[in-house]
Amino acid sequence: MAGNFKPRANSLTRRSSDTGYQIGWKLKYGFERGHLEGEMTYGEAKKKAAELEAKDPEKAFWPEMIMDPNFEH
Repeated sequence: MAGNFKPRANSLTRRSSDTGYQIGWKLKYGFERGHLEGEMTYGEAKKKAAELEAKDPEKAFWPEMIMDPNFEH
């Protein structure tokens, strides 16, 4: 099975109005990680990540580009 992942946004520029982002997170002192469901713009994701990090200092949050799988069967 061959394939790749296709980004929903331009990976070279990050404008606040670009759609195709979600919020990724990980524990600062552990191995647990994940992402929050829902698509938003880069500006919205960056702002929400800062708010979440202020509320929960045990985790690191960041805007993360959504990658769609493109695999052949």
